[in-house]
Amino acid sequence: MDATLELVLVRGFGGTAVTDIEAGAGLSPGSGSFYRHFRSKREVFEAVFERELERARRHRAGFERGPVGGAAEAVLTRRFLEQLDYLAAIRPLIMLLAREHGRFPELTARVRGALPDDGIADEAAHLTRDLDGAPGDGDPHALLAVVVSALTGYHLSREFFGRSPAGVDPERFAAALAALLAARND
Repeated sequence: MDATLELVLVRGFGGTAVTDIEAGAGLSPGSGSFYRHFRSKREVFEAVFERELERARRHRAGFERGPVGGAAEAVLTRRFLEQLDYLAAIRPLIMLLAREHGRFPELTARVRGALPDDGIADEAAHLTRDLDGAPGDGDPHALLAVVVSALTGYHLSREFFGRSPAGVDPERFAAALAALLAARND
């Protein structure tokens, strides 16, 4: 599965042959060894996708939780930095999705449900509890959609352009986003 992930990230699903996967996995290319493990290239791709999605879920399960209290900006800054680390950790899944979403719309829908949709609902519930009430004007889902979009956009900008937007490092970005959210909750 590791060989499949590496190859698909570079060559795409269509550009990766089963013999390439066999060679990448240390099997004899063209020997049919691949088929002792998987019935098709699609099956191994789906297994890789599922594995990466499960890694993303496990990573998110370890996020900091608990009352924000008087140090709201500091706690939120840490949480947003944790979210940026999370985006970096799930890079393979994001890249698979970006590269192959049109070919596998059902997998795209699963990731959308498991990551942004469930993640926003989960974070909204935590922030509502941790901030002792709904953040902002009482629409925590919308507010968290804005936060997730900002974090994702910042992460993707760093990925695609090779540096932070306007030279703003992650700590400054997270602190500014936390200040906005904390101010909305006052």
